[in-house]
Amino acid sequence: MTKELPSGYFQGPFRPYKTFQPSLTERPLSKFEQFAVFSILLISLIRLYKLYIPDRVVFDEIHLIKYIKNYYDGSIFVDIHPPLGKLIYFYITKLFSFDKDFQIDIIGDLYPEDFPYLWLRLFSGICGIGHVLLTFFTLRITCNSVISIVITILICLENSMVTVSRLILLEGPSLFVQSLVIYNYKAFTTRIPFTGCWYFNLFVTGIALGLNISLKISGLFTFAWVGILTCVQLWEILGDLRISIWQFIKHLVLRVVAFIMVPLTIYCSVFYIHFENLPNEGPGSGFLTPHFRSTLNDYQQQPLQVLYGSTITIKHNALEKYLHSHDLTYPRGSNLQQVTLYDFPDVNNEWVIETKQKYNEEKLMTDQREVKDGDVVRLYHKATGHYLHVNDIRPPISEHEYSYEVNGNETRGLLGNEDYEFKIRMLVKKPHAENDLPLIKLRTTETIFQLIHQATRCNLMSHEQKLPDWGEYQNEVLCVKEPTIPNTLWYVESSSHPLLKDTKKLKTFPKFSFWSKLIETHKVMFNLNKGFTNPHPYASKPLDWPLLSRGIAFFSNYNLKSIDEESSLIYYLGNVAIYYSVFCVGLIAIFKCAIYSFIKLNPYASPPSSSKSSPYANFYNNSWPYLVGWFINYIPYCLMSRNLYLHHYLSALNFGILLLSQYLNYRVAKNKIIGGIITATIFVSAIYCFYEFIPITYGLPWTLDQCNSHKWFPNWDIDCMTYTG
Repeated sequence: MTKELPSGYFQGPFRPYKTFQPSLTERPLSKFEQFAVFSILLISLIRLYKLYIPDRVVFDEIHLIKYIKNYYDGSIFVDIHPPLGKLIYFYITKLFSFDKDFQIDIIGDLYPEDFPYLWLRLFSGICGIGHVLLTFFTLRITCNSVISIVITILICLENSMVTVSRLILLEGPSLFVQSLVIYNYKAFTTRIPFTGCWYFNLFVTGIALGLNISLKISGLFTFAWVGILTCVQLWEILGDLRISIWQFIKHLVLRVVAFIMVPLTIYCSVFYIHFENLPNEGPGSGFLTPHFRSTLNDYQQQPLQVLYGSTITIKHNALEKYLHSHDLTYPRGSNLQQVTLYDFPDVNNEWVIETKQKYNEEKLMTDQREVKDGDVVRLYHKATGHYLHVNDIRPPISEHEYSYEVNGNETRGLLGNEDYEFKIRMLVKKPHAENDLPLIKLRTTETIFQLIHQATRCNLMSHEQKLPDWGEYQNEVLCVKEPTIPNTLWYVESSSHPLLKDTKKLKTFPKFSFWSKLIETHKVMFNLNKGFTNPHPYASKPLDWPLLSRGIAFFSNYNLKSIDEESSLIYYLGNVAIYYSVFCVGLIAIFKCAIYSFIKLNPYASPPSSSKSSPYANFYNNSWPYLVGWFINYIPYCLMSRNLYLHHYLSALNFGILLLSQYLNYRVAKNKIIGGIITATIFVSAIYCFYEFIPITYGLPWTLDQCNSHKWFPNWDIDCMTYTG
């Protein structure tokens, strides 16, 4: 008697094999589900309730508003995230007439009366509603109608998702596009290959992927999720004996086009539009190379020559930051003036390059003497009137025996002293240099050089290590013997001298292509992302997120409100019932999927009969993709050294809630009574938690006593003093 095989398996010549043919069939919406969709839509509208509260800038809205202003001015800026979300908000504001010279500087500033902040928040809210509806259509592919409705309502009532979908942030649109990816990919895997619906879901998945990676850098995690699932699916196709090699190649090529080429095309197109909207110098100029900046309209060409007496700015070649000094001093060691690296153009970045002899202004300003390879120079800081100096004291951060502190000391009138002298060693030229002269003479933007301290024979260098708060969190500059070469390389970004005012020898650059701009922008984005290490009162560790150990204070008008203004506080906090349910189910799913995977490791073991395996197998087949999605969107943050916040968990939470749906569906299939009790408990608890924290989710009035009574965990630093006014 032939053993009954579970759905999706066929008997091969030697053993059963799994077929690729989708076993799920699309079912039309029943009248009950149609009513459910309408009801969910109505419930979702609570996200739009009183969008005008507060009428002040909330949390990271400040960044989006400033970027919108940059787009209006055409002033180039850089951000760690791709520009699609910022462009969408910008184009929405272009639909309205308002004063384009508005000024918003800090969180809590009042929006100008004519600024369309309400419409921008409405767009985010509509994205939130779209996220809710797409979740329902995703769930009904693998879950029964009741579970689909319950989980969709959980998404609708998840406090942290409600908060971000009511504000001018990237998270609302990002969750919507992520859910668009998940739904279309899930639908794609259930379609019969090469049918119209199959092609539609295939390419909509690719388009959604392109939008996702163009909105936030974290969209790459969802991109990787689709990549992993696609590789697994292609492996299953390859193992299906009924599919020919040519059909397999067709499957492979179509997925490469849809899941790689289409998203990358959208991604590059978004950056092209971004660059076209920013033709002028702006707040991001300091992060960019002179070659990039030469493409901007108001870039000032620099004299090619560097003469003794020139006022120059020096940039670190790897970090693209300025050699900088200011009036602050080191709290220990020499207690002398700090020397650091700084991100932005500033008068404190200006140095005068002088000979090693005593300062002679007339000679420096009248002699046209160029700086050459091997010259020994001194660097005079114009703003503070001190010379660049190295002494035999360990630096404040890198306290190694071979390291020396770099500071500012002594003033004009200084006689020859090796502690203030640096030998210029020209090592290499920039790619845009027209000839080899930059290896002989110091040339603006072209010569890459080292500064070797004459007294200690150490190399002036910097690295990614930053000083603490007493150093304004700027990069440490030190002098090291035998350091890694890339950290010791510098170049002159700008140069000015009275004798070169009328010179015709200005630095010109060859054409800088779009692809060069794209590559450089991503280098800057990467460095910016790594650089977010300054302590922040609401930063948290990834291990704290699943258990909701703390939230984020988005807004408080405690020190801002007028006499007739009601107290308002927005504290970003998740729904406790949902967070803990996702955490517990995640642990269960890891355990169950691990056991099931071990069982499946033996390719010659006969699969269990259909009647015995259905609930467990369905749980595994439908839950492991969401478990992988949660893992990919969460674990990378555990490996990052930058500042992180609870809102970085949103994408992982979205997958976690989908995983929760599969577990509840499994429990109901195994035992309707037990499954129903678990589902009802989670559902009622989630509604209760949502209701209890409505005031800090929406910024609505509350009382001091109510606020204090809702500090359920010791690290929930909700500012209840807001409600004392």
